[in-house]
Amino acid sequence: MGYGPSISDSITKAEAIGNLKSETSDLYESLNYTFSESYPITIKTGAASGDWVANWAFLAIKYKDGRGPVHCWVNATYKIENGKITRSRTFYNEADVLRQLGYQMTSAESK
Repeated sequence: MGYGPSISDSITKAEAIGNLKSETSDLYESLNYTFSESYPITIKTGAASGDWVANWAFLAIKYKDGRGPVHCWVNATYKIENGKITRSRTFYNEADVLRQLGYQMTSAESK
């Protein structure tokens, strides 16, 4: 199960694979990790106990419609059980990516 970046975001393995296939074939011209570091972490007690991998990456994304590149930092954590990812949580500044694409943010109060 994957979670984030928003509270209501969650995705199953099948949905994640389907989205990745769609995005890579229909949306992105390129998705390049220009920096990526991963660190293993073992949490010994509590609800999140187990083996985890933390990843910090910098991405450059170009879109097939000519937009981009946009750049963003992405932080992801992966729970590992029996050599497989069983849970993930991903964080990135989606608003910053949208600003790089030319979108303007306004508050509901300004309407």
